[in-house]
Amino acid sequence: MEQASWALRVFVFLIAFFVLWKVLRAKAGREIYLRKIPGLEKVDEAVGRATEMGRPIMFNPGLVDLSIELFCCLACLSHVVRRAAKVNTNVLVPIAYPLTYAICEEFWKDAYALEDKPGLFNSEESIRFFSPSQPVFASSTSGWMERDRVGANFLWGSYGWESLFLAEAGQRAGAIQIACIYSYYQVPFLIVSCDYTAFGEEFYAAGAYFGRDPVLVGSLAGQDMSKLVIFLLIIVGSILAVVIGEFNWLYMLLYGT
Repeated sequence: MEQASWALRVFVFLIAFFVLWKVLRAKAGREIYLRKIPGLEKVDEAVGRATEMGRPIMFNPGLVDLSIELFCCLACLSHVVRRAAKVNTNVLVPIAYPLTYAICEEFWKDAYALEDKPGLFNSEESIRFFSPSQPVFASSTSGWMERDRVGANFLWGSYGWESLFLAEAGQRAGAIQIACIYSYYQVPFLIVSCDYTAFGEEFYAAGAYFGRDPVLVGSLAGQDMSKLVIFLLIIVGSILAVVIGEFNWLYMLLYGT
C-alpha cells in the first residue's frame, strides 16, 4: 500500500467494508442471497438418480494435494456424502496423495456419522489411494468406476489431460456426471463429456453454496458487491476517458501524475 494512491486505498477499504458487512449480516441470521449455479443445483438430483439405480456414487477430487482447493473439495464432499447417507448410498473416493487420503477419510466418516450412520459402509473399501502419477491414477480410477458401475460421477478438483479419460469412463459406466474445476484449460473437454459443468470462481464458491457457513456466505456476497463496483468504475472510467480525455483533473487525482 506504500505506492498506492489515495483512490486505491479507498477502494481497498471499500472492498473490506462490503465483505465485513455481509459477514456480520450473515452471522446475525439475515438471509444472504446467492445466485443459483446450474451445475451445483444438480448435485442432489445426481445423488437421487444413482440411488434409484441402486448404484454407488464416485466423488473424485483429482490430483489435488494439501491446498485451498482441497478444502473447497472437502466442503462439497461432505455435502455429497451426507445426501448419500440419507438414502443409504455409498460414496467412492479415489485419492492421489497420502495426506489427502487421511483428510478425506475423516470428512467421509464424519459425514456419515452426522446422519447417524457411522458404520453403514467400510471406509477402507470406499476410499482408495492410488498414485499421484497421472496415468496410474486415471487408469485405476477408470477401472474402479466401470467395475462398480457408478451411478453418479463428480469430477471435483484438479485435473490435467486425464480429465477427459475419466469422463469417458463415466460415460461408459452410464453415470450422470457433474464437473466442477478451477482450471479453464479443462473446461472444453468436460463440457462435451459431462452433463453439467461449473468452473472458475464457481469452484471456490461451491463450499459456501453447500455449507452455508455465515463467514463463507458473507465473504462471497461481499466480493460480489465489490465486483459490481469494479464493473461500474470501468464503465464510468471508459466514458470519462473518451469524453474528457486522459489528461484531466480526475486522472491526476486517481493516479497522482
